[in-house]
Amino acid sequence: MRFLFLALDVDLSLQAGDTVHTLELARNLAVLNHQVDLVVENYSSDAMESRDVRIHATRGKGTASAVRAGLRICHEISADIVYERRLTPKVGISIAALSSLPFAVEINGVTDQERALLSAQPYQPSGFRHWARTRILTRAQAVIAVSPSLKRILVEDYQLDSTQVHVIPNGVNLELFRPLSQTETRRDLGFPSDISLLGFVGHLNPWQGVDLMLRLLAEIRKTARDVQGVVVGDGPDRARLEEYAKSLGLGNSIRFEGSVPYSSVPEYISTFDVAMSLKPPLLPGSPLKVREYMACGRPVIASQNTEYDFGIVEDARAGLLINPVDIRETARATLQLIEDEVLRKEMGIRGRGYAEAHCSWLATAQQVAEACSQ
Repeated sequence: MRFLFLALDVDLSLQAGDTVHTLELARNLAVLNHQVDLVVENYSSDAMESRDVRIHATRGKGTASAVRAGLRICHEISADIVYERRLTPKVGISIAALSSLPFAVEINGVTDQERALLSAQPYQPSGFRHWARTRILTRAQAVIAVSPSLKRILVEDYQLDSTQVHVIPNGVNLELFRPLSQTETRRDLGFPSDISLLGFVGHLNPWQGVDLMLRLLAEIRKTARDVQGVVVGDGPDRARLEEYAKSLGLGNSIRFEGSVPYSSVPEYISTFDVAMSLKPPLLPGSPLKVREYMACGRPVIASQNTEYDFGIVEDARAGLLINPVDIRETARATLQLIEDEVLRKEMGIRGRGYAEAHCSWLATAQQVAEACSQ
């Protein structure tokens, strides 16, 4: 199958979850012998390493320009399907209609709500935007949702047929994210060998719940002074989180590493004793980090009763799902896990096994291709 893959709001020169998802899916579709032409906002020379995927950039020239560029590529490669990664895929449907091709849509989250959270404004959906989205999405051959909760929202809010929406979660690069020696990675990255380390990796936005991890660390350190924390990543919430850590008196017990090369992320995860994802119950999604933690063989503590697909942690018996609102109970459960080295190793082994069996990007790409060919 020949894919025209539109990811028009993705800048491949930046380190972010949407960059990882887009490149991994495109590359693994190519591994399955599909031809992929990927159109993004921008890219760096690093993104060109894969010779199996042709990458094009719109450089932010607007909708009309993107449609013209997409039509040109579409005709050049004799595309079989237009695949757009966006909640309102207006470029994709325009190209598909003008080329008499089917189109599919991939939806990773409710972007309007994310923007409202970033700006600290109440979420007020536009009536026209909702109408336009409904008209576009109902015409898609397939809609890919990354979690069951996101499928439910799409079916209920946009009147989609349940059979039209396919739940296909994110994957993980199993060659890059693999168990590494904690002793060696701590030595290489300058972490003491005689501490217990809670860790987080991700883009620092308000919905990541890093403030919950900081509160947890402060509570734990009331009785266990050898427990420290590390936050790996950057983003708009970093300055606020650093000030919050100071207000909690965490001092040198928490390290903010900032952005690190994507290839180095597994080394940081391998320094953790427990990997954290205490997201508040705000938005639906399929976080990459939990699969990356599991693939690295680290036990996971994540939030229960959210719209995220954290159920894989329980399915794999690779960690704990807890209610972070009850900070004392969360601290008690975390300390018990920190103190039980045997259990942590068993959880790590089970997590890696589950990731190998269910979470590869190749499996994700296979499911996407099957949904698009129906």
